[in-house]
Amino acid sequence: MAADRPVRSLAPSRFGPEATSVTQARRRLTEFLFDVPDDVRQLAALLVSEVTTNVIRHAGTPFTLCADVTAFNVRVEVADGTSDSPVVLDPDPSEPTGRGMWLLSEIADNWGTEPIPDGKLVWFELSLVKPE
Repeated sequence: MAADRPVRSLAPSRFGPEATSVTQARRRLTEFLFDVPDDVRQLAALLVSEVTTNVIRHAGTPFTLCADVTAFNVRVEVADGTSDSPVVLDPDPSEPTGRGMWLLSEIADNWGTEPIPDGKLVWFELSLVKPE
């Protein structure tokens, strides 16, 4: 098997557009990532919480979560039902919200968004290979 092919995959899980779905999605992902380094698992949990919170606040649609683990990285994908692209903000420290996509852009090793037939896909990758 090629090193960039998934060692294992988390089948898509569908969640409703309610706040409890953020916790459920985070738990599903962290359980799937049981054997990756703890720091990567914690960062993935933080970032999936931010992305799914954005879905609930801005898209207001159901969403799906899936993930892959390869020899090199973890890739997480969240698909929602709106084509509106996420916006990376840099809010004033006094602002109570608006940091989710900024955190994603700062923490993830790679991330992006892609249109899909019924909305968009937001994905991020976290490396499992530490630089020497």
